[in-house]
Amino acid sequence: MKHNKLRKMKYKSLLVLILPFFFTCADSNGETPAPPVPPVPPATPVYDALCVKNPSTQAVNLYNFLKESYGQKIIAGTMANVDWNTNEADWVYKHTGKYPALTGFDYMHIYGNFVDYGNTTVMENWWNNKGIVTACWHWNVPRSQGNANYAFYTSPHLENNVDTGTTFDISKAVQEGTAENTIVKADLKKVADKLLLLKNKNIPVLWRPLHEAAGGWFWWGAKGPESCKALWKMMFNYFQECGLNNLIWIWTAEPKDIAGGQNAWYPGDQYVDIIGRDIYNQTSASQLYNNEYKVLQTRYPNKLITLSECGNVAGITEQWNAGATWSWFMPWYDYNRTNNPTGSNFNSQEHQYMTIAAWKAAFNNEKVISRDKMPSLK
Repeated sequence: MKHNKLRKMKYKSLLVLILPFFFTCADSNGETPAPPVPPVPPATPVYDALCVKNPSTQAVNLYNFLKESYGQKIIAGTMANVDWNTNEADWVYKHTGKYPALTGFDYMHIYGNFVDYGNTTVMENWWNNKGIVTACWHWNVPRSQGNANYAFYTSPHLENNVDTGTTFDISKAVQEGTAENTIVKADLKKVADKLLLLKNKNIPVLWRPLHEAAGGWFWWGAKGPESCKALWKMMFNYFQECGLNNLIWIWTAEPKDIAGGQNAWYPGDQYVDIIGRDIYNQTSASQLYNNEYKVLQTRYPNKLITLSECGNVAGITEQWNAGATWSWFMPWYDYNRTNNPTGSNFNSQEHQYMTIAAWKAAFNNEKVISRDKMPSLK
């Protein structure tokens, strides 16, 4: 209250009660100061919209779920043993009673007739049980011009002292009219046709092509970043033309992308939805946070960051407590452990990359999302 109003008060007792309040709340000019301004809460990250035009309802649902979970929960995942099965996920379930929420598949043998990628039952079953589908492509090409043998590792790649790599030239693959370009376009059509089967069944896919390019050990990274980015954009644009609006695009960073602030291999925000990182043999949770997660999160503030492959890394809870709050984690498969679900090896709880003891520890963490905790994203 102001002084002139106080002087008109009739009752002295009321004046005695009010004056202390007045002298506490009024400033030296007799004006009541404005209440203190509350602190501004930290800004909530604004993540980019999906890159594909007119994304499918299910892709939007999945992306929204990933955004809502990010920083709050971490999604558990496994990788198919080689390409087209849920063996790893079944092994985890056998020994823990829980399925991971995500499982990965691989189109690596699409160049031949070894796997029936037209039979999408395994993916349909996973999706219908509220699971998340992710897919990569170890892209096999002829080892040399006219060679009947195929490979995806860059030559030289020695196995038993024999070079099993490929000399396939990515710089020519992105040039119209070359033999390499013809091969690449034919392969893109093969994969697009199979991904369209999933689109037509309303199954969204976390799509992770051309992974680990900057490492140079795969042919798509053998000639530097410019050719690789051109191939990424060629694939992206062709898949768009095919109507593949069920894909969420994941680009995998490598140490060359992280060190020294370089960003030469990144295709661009308009071509990438999520940033992945493949990490093996790193048991320090603090280093995983400081040297990997934090660097990527700082560099790509509008993208989700995920542990797209891993093996022999610090426990998921330890990583989370250190600040590495990946969107999901996906240990790679152990071929000998899970190649035969009816074999004796399947009964063992040991694993090349993540033991059942580590899985149980992860599932005991309320932050970890197993498949039974998944909502329907249909």
